Amino acid sequence: MTDDAQLTVRGLTKRFDSDFQIREVDLRVGDDEIVALLGPSGCGKTTVLRCLAGVETPGDGTIRIEDDLVYGDGVSMSPEDRAVGMVYQNYAVWPHKTVAENVRFPLKHADHEIPREEYDDRIESVLELMAIGDLADSPATELSGGQKQRTALARSLVHDPDLLLLDEPLSNLDRELRKRTRYELQRIQHELGVSMLYVTHDQEEAFYLADRVLVMNDGRVVERGVPSDLYQRPSSPFTRGFIGVRNRFEGTVEETPEGRVVHSELVDFRLDNADYVSDGAASGRVVCFLRPEDVSIGGFGGSADGRIELRGTVVAEGVLGEAYEVTVRFDGADAELVVHTETYHQFDRGDEILVRFQPRRLQVYGE
Repeated sequence: MTDDAQLTVRGLTKRFDSDFQIREVDLRVGDDEIVALLGPSGCGKTTVLRCLAGVETPGDGTIRIEDDLVYGDGVSMSPEDRAVGMVYQNYAVWPHKTVAENVRFPLKHADHEIPREEYDDRIESVLELMAIGDLADSPATELSGGQKQRTALARSLVHDPDLLLLDEPLSNLDRELRKRTRYELQRIQHELGVSMLYVTHDQEEAFYLADRVLVMNDGRVVERGVPSDLYQRPSSPFTRGFIGVRNRFEGTVEETPEGRVVHSELVDFRLDNADYVSDGAASGRVVCFLRPEDVSIGGFGGSADGRIELRGTVVAEGVLGEAYEVTVRFDGADAELVVHTETYHQFDRGDEILVRFQPRRLQVYGE
């Protein structure tokens, strides 16, 4: 990856009739880079993508694709002049056309430098790349979901764009096909060197594919970074709650002679024994997070070694993918812990069990 930017966005704003708005979004996609725009449904990520593609008009800000200003300062290029490929969530494959006719469309209408006499060769090449060369003359109405997705990708790549915009492209596929297709996307990106901005609500997709991830909430980017940093130690409580964590509880910090102590319905613990992510005052409200995989089942059988041990009751259990999940409720506390283990335990609802965890696994954020 070089320092060259395929996409640079500054201060992108879009207001709606409701209170919701896209607020001062800045983002950059480098050469040969995949950037994921990750967030919950309704946070504005698809609207940002549509503004970049030119099918929505921002209220303010600038958009540059490579060195070309495509929006801002009195400029507003049409979508076909922006030299990007776009894959929509529903693929937007025309049912009345064949696969090859669908793929040919950008060659006829988009801005590119491919000579007309090379159109057929280019279509054949990109269909082979997507492993659907044998479907060139097939009507789009006969395609499966995976074949439609590959057709949409082929159409977005046929005019050789340097930037590809993808809006939840795998959301309509089943789990196994999503896993295979995200591998294919990564392979194609490396093979062609095309930069990608990938919109998704699925953290697994974002973390698998992206070199960098931008987290959106309520119309703004709240955090950005490489996937490992965002997963291990995000700086905002929203990101921590949205990414990979199901255990959340609130507490109050009290200054004591022994130091600052967090009091909560679930457990009390010294703040300096936990991972205090946010800087804050010596006392006040905090939000605490604990990953399900950081909680173990069973007693110590010896020294507690600084670990916290709690006795609770099983209220739900079952196999979840490759993990066994147990939900535990605690007497006298309006709190539950979800526990993930690699070992299968055949608990019944109502069983009493012990759970334990190291206090340093608690991530604490000031409110």
